[in-house]
Amino acid sequence: MGKERPHIRFPWEHEDSNTLLIKLAFTNIKREIEGALRPLGLTPQQSQTMHLLAIKPGAMNPDIEQLLFIDKSSVTSLINGMVRRGWVIRQEHDQDARMKRIYLTDEGQVKFKQSQEAVQQAKDKSSNLLTKDETAVLHDLLKKIIKAYEQ
Repeated sequence: MGKERPHIRFPWEHEDSNTLLIKLAFTNIKREIEGALRPLGLTPQQSQTMHLLAIKPGAMNPDIEQLLFIDKSSVTSLINGMVRRGWVIRQEHDQDARMKRIYLTDEGQVKFKQSQEAVQQAKDKSSNLLTKDETAVLHDLLKKIIKAYEQ
């Protein structure tokens, strides 16, 4: 039995390319999470924002920009949509009226819990494939790669 090789999707990439394998893993996991959230009427960005607000109530737009790696106007649009759906509310900052703190509503809390379960099931699909030792090695290797690009 030989080594399993991924299907070549990009002719300009060598099939053993680390970056290609990382991209394919990311794309497949992202697709799985999107599919799990779709029946809930949520996008991954909305789910991640709810997660942030659940652990950091009163977070502000810059916190969301940093979490999602998106610009100010995209965060504004994202939060506006979540306000319209009744999932979050904005409240004035106690020291600066120009800034708004964002909180999950009761409906948003329910939606967050649903999304958390759906996302966890999607993540478990890949997590359950690896042993604890394999997971530790994978984490170390991915951190090494990330560090190389963040310098």
